[in-house]
Amino acid sequence: MIVKLKGFIEDWFEDFVDLDVKGVVYRVFVPKKNINKISEKDSLVTFFIFEILKESERLFFGFSNKNDRELFSDLLKVQGVGGKMALNIMSSLDSQVIQQSIIVKNHEVFSSVSGVGAKLSIRIVNELCEKLKKKEESAKVISNFSKTIFNDLVSCLSNLGYSQNICEKTAFEVISKNKKMNLEELIPIALNYLSRPNLSKNE
Repeated sequence: MIVKLKGFIEDWFEDFVDLDVKGVVYRVFVPKKNINKISEKDSLVTFFIFEILKESERLFFGFSNKNDRELFSDLLKVQGVGGKMALNIMSSLDSQVIQQSIIVKNHEVFSSVSGVGAKLSIRIVNELCEKLKKKEESAKVISNFSKTIFNDLVSCLSNLGYSQNICEKTAFEVISKNKKMNLEELIPIALNYLSRPNLSKNE
């Protein structure tokens, strides 16, 4: 699976770019806000990639940061939202607007996006509201805590073979309940958390 591409712009269009990565050219679909920042060919750019595999093709969607890629992934989990629709939403609305509109349940914002009707707007808000609220709460925990300790804890757990996703989730959980502890105290708690029955390292 490709998660990041760094290369030179060979050409760009309304909603995708052709990216030359060491002689191999990838077609990457990107939000229009990223397209608008491209000023000339041969610009060196980096995209964080979300890859969608279909029977007859592989589609690459590129974003300027990991948060946008994660938001795109969240939108895809909504029934009725595919890759092109999620990209359309992120091209029409700022990422922060999307997140806050979902959290405060302002579905009317999404109705302004071409192709998104009232029913889909409501579904986006209803299906993602709680998930994004939890993410926002987790982000506040980390912002009030040492990011260095958080990153160090994630790194320690990753070295044991657990996926990045489960390491970050574990770190959030452990830190939020033990805010005054240092790294040495947090590690055994995290290991105990990871030792739960039926927990997969790739969860």
